[in-house]
Amino acid sequence: MVPLLWGTGAALMVRASDWQESGGLDSRFFAHMEEIDLCWRLRTMGKSIVCVSASQAYHLGGATLNQGNPRKTFLNFRNNLLMLYKNLPEQELKSVMRVRSLLDYLAALQFLLKGDTKNCAAVFKARRAFHKMRPDFDKDRRHIQQIRKNERVPERINFSLLWQYYI
Repeated sequence: MVPLLWGTGAALMVRASDWQESGGLDSRFFAHMEEIDLCWRLRTMGKSIVCVSASQAYHLGGATLNQGNPRKTFLNFRNNLLMLYKNLPEQELKSVMRVRSLLDYLAALQFLLKGDTKNCAAVFKARRAFHKMRPDFDKDRRHIQQIRKNERVPERINFSLLWQYYI
């Protein structure tokens, strides 16, 4: 077994008691990142997420929306912002969200430079939707901060994958 930060929703098994205690999947995420949010909350509660390499899962990935679909771009950007807001420890929230804002604008610029105006617009639409929905997540955020057993989830890395990949 290998420890993970999150397991894919297509092959995720959760103890019923942990599911109940965590609140399960957050339906406000719809179709993207709800399993990552759930696993992050479970890790914050001190639970383990592991990969059992002997297991097999048969799943057609990405069937909800095709890669490059502006709706998929919108959901990925919006839901990731909501997940960060909901789950990040208080001392990290502001700095991570500032960096994330910059990265979002760089992603939008990259779409624009490629002539993909629909995905560029989806990034801005996602940011607007995040700001509109954020107050609905305040209660969840406060609750997660109160029940936090793990201040630092070991599987979270202390560097930017984007920086490492591109720079």
